Amino acid sequence: MVFRRAIYAELLKDANDSRVSILVGARQVGKTYLMKKLSSDLKDDRYFNLEFSDELRLFNADEASIISLLKKSGSNIFIDEFHYVENISKILKAIYDHCNWHKKNSIKIYASGSSALEMHKHLKESLAGRFKKYWIRPLSYREFCSNSEIDTGLDEFLCYGALPGTYDLKSNPSRKDKQHYLREILNSYIQKDVKALVAEENISAFNNLLYILADKQGQIVSTAGLASEIRVSAPTVEKYISILEQTFVLYVLKSFSGNLSNELKKSKKYYLYDLGIRNSLLKDFSALKNRADKGFIMETFVYHYLLSIADTSDTEICFWRTSDDMEIDFVWTHNRIPYPIEVKSSIRKPEVFPALIKFLKAYPRAPFAVVINEKIDEEIWHKDRKIYFISYKNIEQLEEILKS
Repeated sequence: MVFRRAIYAELLKDANDSRVSILVGARQVGKTYLMKKLSSDLKDDRYFNLEFSDELRLFNADEASIISLLKKSGSNIFIDEFHYVENISKILKAIYDHCNWHKKNSIKIYASGSSALEMHKHLKESLAGRFKKYWIRPLSYREFCSNSEIDTGLDEFLCYGALPGTYDLKSNPSRKDKQHYLREILNSYIQKDVKALVAEENISAFNNLLYILADKQGQIVSTAGLASEIRVSAPTVEKYISILEQTFVLYVLKSFSGNLSNELKKSKKYYLYDLGIRNSLLKDFSALKNRADKGFIMETFVYHYLLSIADTSDTEICFWRTSDDMEIDFVWTHNRIPYPIEVKSSIRKPEVFPALIKFLKAYPRAPFAVVINEKIDEEIWHKDRKIYFISYKNIEQLEEILKS
């Protein structure tokens, strides 16, 4: 099953950009699919998947030999999981500099990786100004709906998540097929990416932390509280969270603050990158209407959507809460102007909630507010500012409103 990925056109356009295009993201979000499609469309190419030992063996040589290999490999070179190669940044720099010196010998390199912990070592000063980085996330809801073979809509998306392979097992995968696939992804991640980073005796504690973060997704949780629950130190919890974040599995949401003395300024909320993976951790694939955590599921859906439309160069996503429990689920900040976004799983009529009133009063620069909800599509006014009510099924309207 094929999904049209919105980022593909930009990646294809990069073929004319001499910089190295680097695709980063969690396992199974579609990096390899994008690289192989580019390879097929661009021709005159060579594809290296460094998770295969025979391919990696080609790079177990001195730098000069690897550079020579790449120069002879075609106009378009693809390196999957490039961080497995020691000193890869020096090699990529040498290819880039050679091609910019000898304009007629142009070589375009696409590379992918799933561990920021490893990639950070390679994307230091030697590649400064020589690469473009793309964060590949799971399918957006728009991309999910782009495939006409899927006709079950939002409920399916919220239950089994947005990893493309969940829907690519066969022509009509069963519930058990999807659940098994997600379990395999979860096990593979722990075995491949985490085991080398976490002491063997602490794998159990790490797994417990994963479960707790899934269970408390969208809630404020403290490092000390997490440490107490899994019986390790607070610094160990911080290390585990960093591992999850830098393998692109966990998103950390910070609190927004500025005007009020009683705003929570150092609190954080956590969201796993995919709802299917979360449901697999919790062993709960029940229908949305039957779930006690329905509100947090819808909140996560909205957060993932916001991530899919955000430009990280001028946009930040936070949450807002005060010590008297006034809370706004998300604050979309664009060029330092805040836009409050509240998620309500069920409301009967459009109304302005106390937390929105307080936020709009505290931040007069906020031009409007948005309430994402189950059924209502309407606009009302609160004093001089508009409040947009958008139903989940019409969430695509949110991008137009935020970017107008």
